[in-house]
Amino acid sequence: MKRTAVLISLFWFVATGCSPSGPAAMPTGASGTASGISWVTFEDPAEHAFTIQVPRGWKVVGGAYRFGPLDPRAMVDMRAPDGKTNLRFGDANVPPFATLTATMRSLGWHEGRQYSPNGVAKEVVANYRPGWVFADLYGQARFSPVCPSLKLKEMKQLPPIHQNPGDRTTAGEVLYACDSPAGPKAADVFAETQLTQMQSVGQWMVTWLYSFITPEDQAPEAMKTILHSMGTFEISQQWEAQQFRLNGAAGNAAYTEFKQNMAIEHDRFAKQSAQFQNQVDGFTRAFRGVDLTTDTVDGTQREVWAGTGGTHWMSPLGDVVTSPTSPGAQYHALHTEQ
Repeated sequence: MKRTAVLISLFWFVATGCSPSGPAAMPTGASGTASGISWVTFEDPAEHAFTIQVPRGWKVVGGAYRFGPLDPRAMVDMRAPDGKTNLRFGDANVPPFATLTATMRSLGWHEGRQYSPNGVAKEVVANYRPGWVFADLYGQARFSPVCPSLKLKEMKQLPPIHQNPGDRTTAGEVLYACDSPAGPKAADVFAETQLTQMQSVGQWMVTWLYSFITPEDQAPEAMKTILHSMGTFEISQQWEAQQFRLNGAAGNAAYTEFKQNMAIEHDRFAKQSAQFQNQVDGFTRAFRGVDLTTDTVDGTQREVWAGTGGTHWMSPLGDVVTSPTSPGAQYHALHTEQ
């Protein structure tokens, strides 16, 4: 039963993380609205499973990609008219995963092998990757073909969006500098992964995923645009009902349990606005190479150059030095905000 519920939730969570009965609970005002952009509604052309707002005039491809009765995957890929900015929400090429068990090893199985339990989903055998690790693996695969030089600027753990009791859920973000033939670009990936352990068998999925690549000076706008778009994602109730009918009585029971938990989930999302605003701010600071600090003496916040790591210290004259140890008795530490 639990495996059924997990597989059914894959589409909703990997693509929306929201209640299927309404728009995604991602706070659209958290990141602000990207300037100079008007919006149009894109509907999944394959199964009419969802709608989402996308920038007017952009090239948009995607929809629901079905790999099995319980393996629908959502993806929306958006490209700016000048071709320089590419935003992606979800990814149909990311499957559900089954962890490599001792029994599988004894049979000669290995990571990367396809696995299709009862023909309901096309899984891939792979040990669990935390969100920030998966984000980096995904980013390298996604951006390396267009970035002859792809440099990791920042990798960080972030609070998970979904927290299911009994499951292991982790999240993280990676930021890259890309030296492309079209000039320097910024690339970003956020991923959340969730592991469900059932006796000796583990199954995990990417429950939240978005990414983008854009010219350096357009990075903050790209972040705002994709966050706004995700906040408008809405599942079709007709599609939702049909999806559960595909699974018969088990699906009905899973659906009842799922709906009971959605009110709690929706409330949890409503409290995420500060996190997403901090994500935009943190992204901008990371790319500019600065840290946000708070003066431990008077509480003043200021941005200082990140340097090579270590603690930021300030003198009475306002000079800031970054070093592992205090440069002198007259200096006091600045607290670096996360």
